[in-house]
Amino acid sequence: MKILLDMNLTPRWVGFLRERGHQAVRWSEVGLASADDLEVLRFAAAQGYLLLTHDLDFGDLLAYSRKASPSVVILREVDLRPEASGERLLQVLAAAAEALKAGAIVVVDSRRVRVRPLPLG
Repeated sequence: MKILLDMNLTPRWVGFLRERGHQAVRWSEVGLASADDLEVLRFAAAQGYLLLTHDLDFGDLLAYSRKASPSVVILREVDLRPEASGERLLQVLAAAAEALKAGAIVVVDSRRVRVRPLPLG
């Protein structure tokens, strides 16, 4: 899976995901750290990346745009370190693979996982 990490997540996620067979890059490797969320979202969609973030704004942007991509995984109310939440994220990516391929927002929190197909609305 191609995964673009938002700047609000530690760069350690890149190594963690790459070691487990994913094509992972952090936004700072491909774009300016000062870029706005819309630019990050557009890049992810154009390049076929799933966006991994801690920022709820991406869900809002997708809702307003009514676009079907990119898929976004939002980590909420979980320990944001890969060594703490990485295995759970891998399980979620596997379980939601079809939805993510089709276009979805997946919210992972400490108690549950919510999957919303795109486009929203």
